[in-house]
Amino acid sequence: MTLFLIALAALSWTGLSLAVLAMVLRRVGTARQAAWRAVGIGLVVNSLSAWYAAPGEPVAAVILIILCHLLLLPALLLAARREEQRGGPGL
Repeated sequence: MTLFLIALAALSWTGLSLAVLAMVLRRVGTARQAAWRAVGIGLVVNSLSAWYAAPGEPVAAVILIILCHLLLLPALLLAARREEQRGGPGL
């Protein structure tokens, strides 16, 4: 049960951080570029953080971060596509 709660917390934190980062990056380029850049930046920063924060199981922590990013990528790309079709101001 504890592992499930850790995974759920990681997924929710990743979703929140990627959404905010994509909104900030939207000012620089298109919505699709912002989504990809947010995932790339988040993946690098969060993977490095997880690697150093989990001294006993760094590989498992990085795998959890990668899975969270991969689960959220389709939702970000879908939101970017909807925004580009609408012509809206931000993600």
